[in-house]
Amino acid sequence: MRRTLFVVVASTAAALVVAAVAYAAVTVSFSATASPNRAGKPTGLFINIRSTDPAAPQPPIMNRILMKLQKGATYNARRFKRCKLAVLRARGPKSCPKGSQIGTGTGIGRALPVVEDPVNAVLTLFNGDRQGGRDTVLVYVFPDLGPTFVTVCKVSGGNTIDCSIPPIKTLPSAPDASVISIKTKTPVKRVRKGKRKYYLMIAPRRCSRTWKGSGTFYFATGETVRVPISQKCKKTRRR
Repeated sequence: MRRTLFVVVASTAAALVVAAVAYAAVTVSFSATASPNRAGKPTGLFINIRSTDPAAPQPPIMNRILMKLQKGATYNARRFKRCKLAVLRARGPKSCPKGSQIGTGTGIGRALPVVEDPVNAVLTLFNGDRQGGRDTVLVYVFPDLGPTFVTVCKVSGGNTIDCSIPPIKTLPSAPDASVISIKTKTPVKRVRKGKRKYYLMIAPRRCSRTWKGSGTFYFATGETVRVPISQKCKKTRRR
């Protein structure tokens, strides 16, 4: 079985323990929920991230997210249409092939003191072209203030997704925005090839009561926050 990470977003049905860890003053809460949560079966992925700094009006700028989920999942990127990074950046989501979109989401940023109100954004997730021998998830960000941009998340090793967050611009005179929250959802996705059905994500085949993982969040200040997570899973009954 091809072992990669099941990437991207969507909601309930499997209770995941949401952990929060503080490094100095920066606090990050993180959850990554596979739903359905049955071992070896098609699944979706739902991500929820929130960053705060009780000692400051807004947290420092987040520039990287490294997620390590339970090993043994399958991510069938090659079975689905792909959107090329260069095309998405130049012409936007409508230029991507039908069937390459794999998820949606929302984001919130802050750029105090120049921009007083939160900057809301709509996120669209695409199955991206391979880069450096790795599958990618491309996150197209459409903010209500400032230019659009694309975050590239590289999938590798069977359980790792590594997202590099570019500078988030708002107004010419304003500082780059800090990430306050990110929510994404990738429901169960399938495609038919002849008489066979292929699913984008298959949950790990092994279930020892829980699936475990972590999220590590990097900030421009040099601070790093690691958040462990776990989720209850269900074994698949053999017929």
